[in-house]
Formats: sequence, C-alpha cells, structure tokens
Amino acid sequence: MNEPQLTAQTPILLSETLVKLPEHKFYRQTFIFDELLAIMLWAVTRISYDVNCLVDGTKAKAIQPAGGWERGTIRLLAIVSLKASHSLGDSETQYIEIDCKTKQPPNWLLPETAVIQSDSNLVCREPRQVGAILRELKQELQAACMETTDFLVPTRLGFPSVELLEPGREWRHAQMRLGLEISFISDNPGDSKTPDRTSTALPQPILPLGENLMR
Repeated sequence: MNEPQLTAQTPILLSETLVKLPEHKFYRQTFIFDELLAIMLWAVTRISYDVNCLVDGTKAKAIQPAGGWERGTIRLLAIVSLKASHSLGDSETQYIEIDCKTKQPPNWLLPETAVIQSDSNLVCREPRQVGAILRELKQELQAACMETTDFLVPTRLGFPSVELLEPGREWRHAQMRLGLEISFISDNPGDSKTPDRTSTALPQPILPLGENLMR
C-alpha cells in the first residue's frame, strides 16, 4: 500500500475559504475560516479574565531544563491544526497550523517541562510547569465551551472531520484539532535559550502560510 504523500500547496485564504463542521457543532455548520478562528479564540478567552490576559501576553519569567530563569513575555496560544487531503479521494496530505490570534504559524513555544511564573496573573502566580497549566486550561475550556471538546480530545476515530472549500477548488476533507500552547519571548533575545520551535501537535513541519494572506 502506498503511503500518503506530503506536499506543499497554495496557502489557505483565510477570508475566503469555507469550513463545514459536523452538524452538532456551534450555532451553525458552515463558517468562513477566519470567522472560525475567531470563535475558537473566543472560546478560550471566555474561561476567565486571567486567561484572557494570558492570550494577550503577560510579563513573566520562565526556566527551561538545563537553563536559568529568563524574563520576558508569555502568551497562551489557541492553535487550530488541520490535516487535509488535497481533494476528495486524493492520497496527498497537507498539514497546516495557525495561531488563532495572530493568524500566523506558532513559534517560540515552551516545552511542557518548562516552568513559568508571573506576579500579575493568577494562572501562574506561583511557579508552575507548562504541561500542568495546559492540562488544567483544556479542562476549563471544555467546561466553558463544550462544543470544543471533540477538537481538544480525540475519540477512537481521531479528531472531527471537517470539509474545506477554497476559491477555485473542490470540497476536500480534513481533520481539525484545537490545541493550547504557551509561547515565551525573552526580554533579552540575544541571550535567550528558548528555541524557535513549532507545536508538537502535528507530525510534520508546518507549511508557510504567507504574511500577506494573514492580515
């Protein structure tokens, strides 16, 4: 059996692509992709005031394995990940990952073993490991917006199947996932030990989406 091929393709046009969700999700079934990102971001920010502040960015310090404390800005990222075929019946697969707020591929992500602390945010007022924070926030997100549950936690069949319709193309299938990550940008980037990495949610490198399409 031939393995699915991973190939690059034209970036998704966020303001023109339609996404069709499973019927039981949210208040209607079809959204513009840009609109869907805003809904997912809203679901995260409604958890609490402090979570909303984390999404916007909060001054904090972070420490990673084999490193020392660094001061900088932490931000909670709501990330939509797509694993899509090029078209119905096509074996080629595309992986895309987008930060719902910036509409850019996520980077500067902290590993789950990192520890963060912020004097101005209750989520991490005391030093806490990133992995523990993210697990707690995912539980709170499911309680605050039950419609996100299947996108956060896969069933035995995987994450929910959606359909995408880009301008000039046919409908195609995709699996969609909503993930949470924490990014950190040091106040002294020249001395920072924070690697520029993307999320581990997807097994392949993320395709560049083009800055001109993200504004």
